[in-house]
Amino acid sequence: MQLHRPHPADGGRGPGLLVWLATLRHVRPGQALHRARMLWRRGVLYRLGPVTARYARGATGEEPVRPLGFPRRRPRLPPLEELAQGTFTFVNRRRCLGQPVNWLPSGEHQLWLYNLHYFDHAPALAWAHAKEGHPAAWPVLRDLVSQWIERCPVGAPIAWDPYPTSVRIANWLRAYALLGPELAADPAFARALRRSLYAQASFLERNLEYHLLGNHLLENGRALLLAGLFFSTGRAARWQAKGRKILWLGLEEQFLADGGHEERSPMYHQLMLELYQEVAAVLEARGERAPSILAARLPAMRRWLAEVVHPDGGLSLFNDAAFGVAPPPAETLGGRIEQSDGLVALPASGYFVFRDRAEQRFLILDCGPIGPDHQPGHGHCDTLSFELSLAGERIVVDSGVGTYYGDPHRREYYRSTRAHNTVAVDGAEQSEIWAVFRVGRRARPLDVRRGDEGRSLAWVAGSHSGYRRLPGGILHRRWVCWVDRRFWVVCDRVSGRGSHRVESFLHFHPDVRTVAPPTAGAAARPAEVAGRRSVLRVVPWGFDRVETVAGGTAPLQGWYAPEFGVHLENPTWTFSAAGDLPVWTGYVLWPEAVDVLLDFTVADGQRGRLAVRAAGRTWILLFGPLDLELESGA
Repeated sequence: MQLHRPHPADGGRGPGLLVWLATLRHVRPGQALHRARMLWRRGVLYRLGPVTARYARGATGEEPVRPLGFPRRRPRLPPLEELAQGTFTFVNRRRCLGQPVNWLPSGEHQLWLYNLHYFDHAPALAWAHAKEGHPAAWPVLRDLVSQWIERCPVGAPIAWDPYPTSVRIANWLRAYALLGPELAADPAFARALRRSLYAQASFLERNLEYHLLGNHLLENGRALLLAGLFFSTGRAARWQAKGRKILWLGLEEQFLADGGHEERSPMYHQLMLELYQEVAAVLEARGERAPSILAARLPAMRRWLAEVVHPDGGLSLFNDAAFGVAPPPAETLGGRIEQSDGLVALPASGYFVFRDRAEQRFLILDCGPIGPDHQPGHGHCDTLSFELSLAGERIVVDSGVGTYYGDPHRREYYRSTRAHNTVAVDGAEQSEIWAVFRVGRRARPLDVRRGDEGRSLAWVAGSHSGYRRLPGGILHRRWVCWVDRRFWVVCDRVSGRGSHRVESFLHFHPDVRTVAPPTAGAAARPAEVAGRRSVLRVVPWGFDRVETVAGGTAPLQGWYAPEFGVHLENPTWTFSAAGDLPVWTGYVLWPEAVDVLLDFTVADGQRGRLAVRAAGRTWILLFGPLDLELESGA
């Protein structure tokens, strides 16, 4: 389904030829070739029984195996009674699939079905039996695995898609490592399990996700490596070699100089860090030293994750990140999160963090690309957006992800510019998001600069090219300044030609309450937002209108999705201004209940001067064409 809603400036078209060409021009030739091959296999080849049967040939279940040494960490166990009844809960949706289980139920979207076939509960059931003595855990696990093997033949859609197959292989091998005595006492089931694992690895080897690349290919590589280490005959050596090649090359190609994963999603970065840490532990348990590139990259990958964690211990929610998919970050980082104070730059990824650990204040700014050009599927229109925590609680939030499939309008909303704490011009999107994971022309960061003068001033400024396609060649530049480690200033300049409407969005956590509504215009009045332990004064300038929405439906606005399948109403402010460009707007974020007075003036269209008066002091900020100065703070 084509979901791109064009702006009138785009000519009133849907995702027609120009959008398609803008999308396809970034696809690598190898990706296109592998996608055609994948469609041929799914649509034609795997409908032929003899073709799919070949993947099970050579798998007798009698192959000698070497159970792997996985890291010992207690997995989360779903309710045993529900699993025994065939009831599953994924992405916050619970459904009974009966006994025997209906492995491809109607009415469920692809993400829910993928979760069903991941078998994430397998290691948890094995742990509950082997380590905690739950008598029902082993029979439930044995029954679910046996049913899946019987009812999901090789090549079955969804069940045998490469990504769930990769995750399931790893999960079954983790369970196998915990169930030695039980498998020895039930040789028929053990043979069936090994035979299926062998067939799944054989199938995966021929269906690697080179058409997607990104984190999917790394999951494929881990599964092949683990299967190759587990089996010791047949195709195992080839699987192991392919898995190593994918994983070690992935470290070079998919991870940036600052340690971040190229898709720039904190959640997917954490999942990939978990993947590589597990691989390193499995190799170490076999007495094998991990390659030097892995040992060299892991510290930067861990640091990157630590720096994007809020004071509440949870991830930032940029770019399809959600709670409840990866473990709590502290678990991934060994129980302790070590973070820097002050301005922290992750420039290759485009993230910048202002952190005061003592006060538990945290602001993270996204000045990076929407994602890698060849795989922007997890990217949102969040360029120059930010999140803010005060006193350890979230105040200004990214709207999250909510869903991949199901309601297409929700997917479109959570990726949209208006769902982020950034600026829209004439209602256009920064990047041409459409369908579920596609992007046409995309915003590119420009002239990203930063300055750090210690406690007196730290700042980051950046522009993006996303509105260049609009009449007037529009450019949005934003400065985020942290003054005296006491308050923040967010200043926006929209330049170009002609008259345009500028909108700036602020999304607040559902738990905050607005003490005083904001106003705009000549008699602009500060707004106050209160959390459980904190107060935030928002003092705007340059706007002629402010609208407050929570839970809006026409269009969607004011929704917060911290987890997949969870949609919470949250207060959202839309500040707007219209006029000839350049238009200067902004606001001060002051984390105390004090009176704040502002005086903003423009010199020549390229330079602005802001005087902030509060608590008996005056600060004067000078915004140049690209940079910033603090003239005084007396």
